[in-house]
Amino acid sequence: MVQDPIFEQFINFGLAALVGFVLGLEREMAGSENPHAGTRDFILIALIGAVSGYLSQYFQSPWIIMGGFIGALSFLLSGYWIDRQRDTGITTEVAVILTFFLGVLIILGFKEMAIAIAIVILVILSQKKAIQSFTGRIQHYELQAAIKFLVITFIILPVFPNQPLSDYMKTGFGTVETYDQPSKNLSIRLDYVSSVKSGDVVMLYNSLGEQLGAYKVDTLDKKMVHGKFQRDGEPHPVKGEALEKAIDIVWLYNILKPLNPYKIWLIVVLVSFISLVGYIAVKILGPGAGIGFTGFIGGLASSTVTTVSFAKRSMESPMFNRRFAVAILLASAIMFPRLLLEIAIVNQEMVKNITLPIAVMGITGILLALYLSLKKSKENPQNISSMQLNNPFCLKSAITFGAIFSTILVLTRLATVYLGDRWLPVVSIVSGLVDVDAIAFSLSDAQKSGIISMDWASLNLVIGAISNTIVKLFYVYTLGARRLFRQLAIAFMIVCASGIITVAFYYDY
Repeated sequence: MVQDPIFEQFINFGLAALVGFVLGLEREMAGSENPHAGTRDFILIALIGAVSGYLSQYFQSPWIIMGGFIGALSFLLSGYWIDRQRDTGITTEVAVILTFFLGVLIILGFKEMAIAIAIVILVILSQKKAIQSFTGRIQHYELQAAIKFLVITFIILPVFPNQPLSDYMKTGFGTVETYDQPSKNLSIRLDYVSSVKSGDVVMLYNSLGEQLGAYKVDTLDKKMVHGKFQRDGEPHPVKGEALEKAIDIVWLYNILKPLNPYKIWLIVVLVSFISLVGYIAVKILGPGAGIGFTGFIGGLASSTVTTVSFAKRSMESPMFNRRFAVAILLASAIMFPRLLLEIAIVNQEMVKNITLPIAVMGITGILLALYLSLKKSKENPQNISSMQLNNPFCLKSAITFGAIFSTILVLTRLATVYLGDRWLPVVSIVSGLVDVDAIAFSLSDAQKSGIISMDWASLNLVIGAISNTIVKLFYVYTLGARRLFRQLAIAFMIVCASGIITVAFYYDY
């Protein structure tokens, strides 16, 4: 039995009618040629859905909704059949079907969802020309890139195991002969003559790969080993259970410990997604966006690619060097908030600790770009086309980034384990020359694992960002015009100096 007050039900029916009216009005204003789906038809279809939803609640039978839908669909199909000679699409018919279900959703209590869906439908219906224009500009290779991105995200990513590769460093050990839980005495019949000896501590796993706990060996008797199981609670060894032990190769363990296939590929997906979004933004804005704004958006896709592209163009069109300098500064400045976004997704604590120095460098870069853009110049270009970015995503580049990221993860751990974390700045500088995203994620992972402190990880991330900024200046020097280099040299040094001064007073290391 429906328990809602009658007034609230009137409101719901009125809301359903309003949704139908708005959708029907849009169809008529858009010049829909369907004579069987005008504004009044949309209102009535929404009300049929609302009545069906109300009666299904009253009689506790969802089949009433199905009956209402079949009835509405029959009228719709009959009208479509009568005018089947019309060479038009079925957009209006689909909108009618959705309107019926929006009425059902409103009555069933999903008003917010129904309104949100109605707004989405309105946007889709009203932006016909914009959508057609956008789809007409999509190239085949761009569609292929989007498909590949979906493959690495929804097919490859779920397949990867979400645990460090070091967890697979196990080998068969033996079978539980006896285990006394109160005393923790554990006897194991070995699968082979083991190299363990009295006093050794072995990490045991069950056949499912679950870590049971440490086992201290007391005595060995041929193929039987006796000792103490050093863990309370579940899971614990069970008589007759096959056990595995960790392979004790320290250097291999330290290499494999930071390599979690799922997390590494998730980072690859994240960076690829951000680059793809930047590329789509450039496509939507088109060549009329201008050099400066394209530099800003291009920095979201790849600040290094943007820098290299404009540096090369400065050799072809030296009269636009100041504009190119503005674009490169904006592309480099947008790298800093992009870093904050990436770290915020994987490590919310760390992002709070790096916000100030990263924001200072980003704001400094934007202010310098604004100063250059407002500076008087004799340049008077009539037709400036924006840089055409290559498609930022391909499977090869994604795998390459994953390999670079994995290598930096390993180097970061080896440096901290064998050399101490005082060598991390060297790793950050070298990594920043290649890719600032990789060192950022690896430092975040090391901090979350407790290998390095929060301030030390944050400081080295800033060092990596500074290193990446300086290498862009090197690209400009080697690939671009000397005048462009002179314009950017001072600006880049100011950006780097702002970061250095901030971290000198901000972090305790």
